[in-house]
Amino acid sequence: MDVLAVHPRDPDLRYFEKMPPLGMLWVGGELRRAGYSVEFVDQQVDEREPAQVAEELRPPLALIGGTSHSRFASFDLASRIKEVSPQTFVVYGGPHATFTADDTLQNIPAIDIIVRGEGEGTCRELAAWAEAGGPRGDLQKVKGISYRYDGAILHNPPRPWIDDLDALGAPARELVPMARYEMRMEYLDDVPGVSIMTARGCPIGCTFCSASAMFGSSYRARSPRAVADEVEELISNYDARGLKIFDSTFTLSRRHVEGFCAELKHRGIDVPWECEIRVDDVDKELLAKMREAGCYYVDVGVESGSQRVLDYCVRKKITLEAAENVLRWAKELGLLAKVFFTLGHPGETYAEARETNRFIRRNRKYVRIAAYHAGVKVYPGTYVEKYAWENSLMPPGFRWSAPYVNEGQRKLFRAPDNIPILLQPALGLEELRKLRIGFILMRVSSPRFVVEKVRSILRGGAVGKYFKIVARGFASRGH
Repeated sequence: MDVLAVHPRDPDLRYFEKMPPLGMLWVGGELRRAGYSVEFVDQQVDEREPAQVAEELRPPLALIGGTSHSRFASFDLASRIKEVSPQTFVVYGGPHATFTADDTLQNIPAIDIIVRGEGEGTCRELAAWAEAGGPRGDLQKVKGISYRYDGAILHNPPRPWIDDLDALGAPARELVPMARYEMRMEYLDDVPGVSIMTARGCPIGCTFCSASAMFGSSYRARSPRAVADEVEELISNYDARGLKIFDSTFTLSRRHVEGFCAELKHRGIDVPWECEIRVDDVDKELLAKMREAGCYYVDVGVESGSQRVLDYCVRKKITLEAAENVLRWAKELGLLAKVFFTLGHPGETYAEARETNRFIRRNRKYVRIAAYHAGVKVYPGTYVEKYAWENSLMPPGFRWSAPYVNEGQRKLFRAPDNIPILLQPALGLEELRKLRIGFILMRVSSPRFVVEKVRSILRGGAVGKYFKIVARGFASRGH
């Protein structure tokens, strides 16, 4: 039986490098091991029209992924596939689908089933169900799905998390044209890289993030052996010369990090790699081991320069002292640091947000790049979303399945997108704009920043679009 899998193009990621949808490729690998043929169309790099592929294949099952940003593209895909192949059961999965199941099923008739949480086992069972003709009454046996039945929307019990991630093998990258992604390692003169994931789950539960709800609050890591096997395959088969580790936080388990580093050294794998770290999970000794094993670039989520905001508004469970120590150690060890900051967390004040700008200025010599976001985005499944609904801070009439354009982004020097940001009485759009301008002025005073920003824009081929956004941001002052 043929299964069609489609990953939509994300309109809001035009300034970022394209990378394979690893989650869907894991699902594809599981289906192939179960004996199904998978036709995969990643619209980021595949010019084929998914509806035309569906019309030719007439697959019993079509799987559509995507994010909150690409949700309308996913909805459109579902409608077009259903139009040309009405007998196909259309399944929608991923973080956005997981936390908006009711709204999606109520308003998007072309979507038959929502997969909530991890999809490998669920999609394997759905494929068997579709192969048997799709008897509606049998859907109650499939854990982890939501669907319509007799005019009602039903939510089956959740599927248990996958404890043994090694059993999944590596993502089935052979399903997509890997050479077309063209990922490069930053600051390494166009060294080709690939993305990998070594673990799932997060026990932290930051207010702006849905990782804990999506993949569970228990940390589940693949074995260093399995990850190293995948790395060797990527080097041999896909000419990978660098790794970008996309775990929510790679360093949650010291044992996992040390095992990974030891396995790379044992096998003689000498490639540069980047990962995300938590400042409370690492010390100088661990960072030194990572550096020795090839790590050259760390992503650090500091988020705020106010300890109260970290403790009560973000629930980050870190201290500013630990953050400053880690940034200093990284600099001493020769590790580049990309540090993330966000303004506008639930209950944050303007005065507290200004502390973040001061923190950046105080530590700028340790930070290679500051990723600065004025305005916390409201994503489904997060505490921020719950807070926004409970405090009447969502846009009037908003629902996730209805068209929405966030024009307020222009005031923050960003292109409009379809995700709301949290605007509060004490920290609204005008306050966020002032903070953003202050940060921009601080950055453009750094020649290194200007050179690196221009270089990144040139690499993305979006020079004209970027400067139009900036110009419109200044022009939007009175609107």
